[in-house]
Amino acid sequence: MASTINGTSTGNGGLISTGDDSGILNIQTNETTAITVDASQRVGIGTASPSALLHVSSTSAETLRFQSTSSAPYQSFYNSSANRAGYMEWNTSAFKIDAESGASSTIAFLTANTERMRIDSSGRVCIGVNSAAYSTACAMNVNVDTVSASGGAWVSKAASTSTAFHMNFQNGNGGVGGISTSGSATQYVTSSDYRLKENIAPMTRALAKVALLKPVTYKWKVDGSNGEGFIAHELAEVVEGCVTGEKDAVDADGNPKYQGIDTSFLVATLTAAIQEQQALIVDLQDRLAKAGL
Repeated sequence: MASTINGTSTGNGGLISTGDDSGILNIQTNETTAITVDASQRVGIGTASPSALLHVSSTSAETLRFQSTSSAPYQSFYNSSANRAGYMEWNTSAFKIDAESGASSTIAFLTANTERMRIDSSGRVCIGVNSAAYSTACAMNVNVDTVSASGGAWVSKAASTSTAFHMNFQNGNGGVGGISTSGSATQYVTSSDYRLKENIAPMTRALAKVALLKPVTYKWKVDGSNGEGFIAHELAEVVEGCVTGEKDAVDADGNPKYQGIDTSFLVATLTAAIQEQQALIVDLQDRLAKAGL
């Protein structure tokens, strides 16, 4: 049979039973059903036809509220083995969502039933890939295979054409560089303030150093495309500050840790070399003029 517990504001309320065999329990207030428990023990609040174990339907903006007088209230989630898989906690300083070590320790974000982003157990953020497949040494792994060539993996837009930093790099010494835009230009900035330096002296013997550089042409193995520039370990022998990493280095798994270069650090050497060369040219011109040639 079906049963209704009726709390009414007029007349007599109480327990009302019907002769059908639906097995439904209705709880009413003011002669309106507020809660329905169907024959499958699904509970409906605001709906007489619950489609989940707890189905809440409401026309108000706030459908569900958790409130506690505790200084750090939380809601826990358990799996089928009665192990806590995670919890939500909120207080005056933060709202926390924690996937605990007893579960997979991963928080995944999906749209259209497809995972788009996750935070793994080590705190790494993976976008478009469900593991730190590219590098476990990086805080973020991004897959750009589905991104259009014109879109890019990351877009940072300033509201105006005034100078704005889109990336700001800092370490224990404070700001050490960044990427900024101004008008239609992009600046790649590294710290160079005189207040950060000491023992400043003019660069000498730059022309001799340039003579040691070994510019080369080459083809990239991955696609056979042409390139020109320097070989990292050869450049490090002349201008060490241009190169990162070590020659033939590998990680703990035996994978190559490739060296990289930043040729912008050659600007000072090349400038000094041009100045030295120009001084030689001027000196030669003076001597030729004195010789009447």
